[in-house]
Amino acid sequence: MYPVLLDIGGLQIRTYGVLVGAAVLLGIHFASKHLSRFGISSDDVWNTAVWAILFGIAGARLAFVIQHWDYFSRNLTEIPAVWHGGLTFYGVILGAVPILWKLRKERWDFWVILDATVPAVALGLAVGRWGCFFNGCCYGKPTDLPWGVVYPPGSDPHLHFGDVPLHPSQIYESVGDALLFLFYLYMLRRVGVKRPGVVGALALVLTPLVRFFVDFTRVYEPNAYVFGLTFNQWIALTLSSMGLILLYVRMRVEHKTDPT
Repeated sequence: MYPVLLDIGGLQIRTYGVLVGAAVLLGIHFASKHLSRFGISSDDVWNTAVWAILFGIAGARLAFVIQHWDYFSRNLTEIPAVWHGGLTFYGVILGAVPILWKLRKERWDFWVILDATVPAVALGLAVGRWGCFFNGCCYGKPTDLPWGVVYPPGSDPHLHFGDVPLHPSQIYESVGDALLFLFYLYMLRRVGVKRPGVVGALALVLTPLVRFFVDFTRVYEPNAYVFGLTFNQWIALTLSSMGLILLYVRMRVEHKTDPT
């Protein structure tokens, strides 16, 4: 754990905030570079991204607070303290609202936007999950594997499990998303311009599945489970199903417009 990156006269710069911020900036940079190939200006992308970030953080924090209401109901002042960690990824979906509004207003191509945003999310998660690791949140269940992590005294994982090694679930998700992003990048360079939407839809199928499988190694409160799966796993399956539908629709559109 390394929760505080710098402490300057009592002013703490937290590792979690720095890495999550870096994740957001890298994701937006990637999306901007990709969309520039389709004539969408960098200014438009960054202006839309500001609103998407605000909506996304609000949604992610709200989802986290709801999931841990037992704690926050006794610590109301901690609700806005995002810098202490505690963002539920799927709450970021709220960040799609400004993007959809801009898409409709500017008549941007939906498939092109899909190619830019979903791989960007995978890139952001690959970086941002390291913030969770250094912060000591989103940790895993006990494990006998040689790469199990023992957290220091005073940390939340140590409070619950002591010196027992735990799955580094944050790193599992980071590595999985990083590998997928490299795959998406390769595919976008091959088919991104000729067949927009194919990679984005495929990414919507695969990226949530990383979270689905990683969640089997993560620690959750008992009320986080619904019919044997976590709430996040159900959302992951829903998003993957949506990705399959979009991929099917995209391929049908391509088949109908193919002159051969």
